[in-house]
Amino acid sequence: MSQGEERITTTVINMAELYRGVFLHPEAEEKIAEVDELKDFLIVLDMRIESAKYYGKIYVRLKNNGKMAKDRDILITSIFLSFGERKIITRDKRHFNGIDGIEVITY
Repeated sequence: MSQGEERITTTVINMAELYRGVFLHPEAEEKIAEVDELKDFLIVLDMRIESAKYYGKIYVRLKNNGKMAKDRDILITSIFLSFGERKIITRDKRHFNGIDGIEVITY
C-alpha cells in the first residue's frame, strides 16, 4: 500500500453476511466466485479477545441508555475498534446509532 492510500477493511461478520446472500442467490456458484475475488482486495478483520471486551462495553452502554443495536452490528463495531479502525461505511446509519467511538459514513 502506498503512502496516502486508504485501506479497505471489513470484518468476518460482514463476510458471513455476503456469503449468506450468495448462497441464497439462484446463481450461487457464480456469486460465490465473485465474493471470493472481492475478499482478495479486502483486509478481513477477525474477532479477538480485545474485540470481545469492546463488545461487552458497548453492549452495556447501549443497554443502560435504552438504545440497543443488533448483536451483529455491535460485533462489527467491536472488531473495527479493536483493530484501531474508527470509520464504518454502511447504507443504514441507524444500525450504529448510539455507538460511541466510531464515525458512520453512509452511501
